[in-house]
Amino acid sequence: MKNLIVSYDKLSSELNEALRSTYPDGFGHKTFEFKMPTRNEIWTALRLQLKDITYIIKLEAREKNIDNLDLL
Repeated sequence: MKNLIVSYDKLSSELNEALRSTYPDGFGHKTFEFKMPTRNEIWTALRLQLKDITYIIKLEAREKNIDNLDLL
């Protein structure tokens, strides 16, 4: 199975339609967070599985801020 990471802003009309049909009531409850290895950002994303491809759709990013972590 192939995995692709795409931005929500750059989805094709086909993927937009698949997203709407897969999540007709919205997808807020299906999001997760991940960190891109080469950046200091944490992305909120959504998984969309179609045929042989799993799309990770990047929704929004926030900067990883280690100053706010509680270290013991």
